[in-house]
Amino acid sequence: MRISAISPVLALLLLTGCGAATVGAEAKPPLPSASAEPSVETGAADTEEQSCLKLLGTDGQGPLTRVVSVVKIGDGTTGVEMGAEEARPLHDEVLAIAKEAPVEIAPLVKELSSPTENVLRKAENPDASWNLNADTWTTAVTELQTRCEPYEPVS
Repeated sequence: MRISAISPVLALLLLTGCGAATVGAEAKPPLPSASAEPSVETGAADTEEQSCLKLLGTDGQGPLTRVVSVVKIGDGTTGVEMGAEEARPLHDEVLAIAKEAPVEIAPLVKELSSPTENVLRKAENPDASWNLNADTWTTAVTELQTRCEPYEPVS
């Protein structure tokens, strides 16, 4: 994932309803939104580089890119273009990365999983509320992209 690929995604997110999100070098991501699911305990077995390499994948199409590509934010609404069958393995993969991530980025990785978590919750209970905080999620994704940029695979 190159900056040139990230910029249009972030621009689209900002133009379609995330204009209030703070994006920049000084922006510090808020803690992940509270959910009914227990928090991920981090073992911090991985370094930031190892976590980023897992998130980016060897071909630049790792879980970070895959989650970002299916989340749709606009007009005050959020959604995920993915069913529960596709969401489950992606969600599990991101949570496994969060569990091994250093404490500095583990909450960001956990927040990355919130869209797939919502898909799975709605699949289990269609009456469940959709509670993806677009600003929190976008800030976490931006921070992960910034932190992981030095480790991007060279094409």
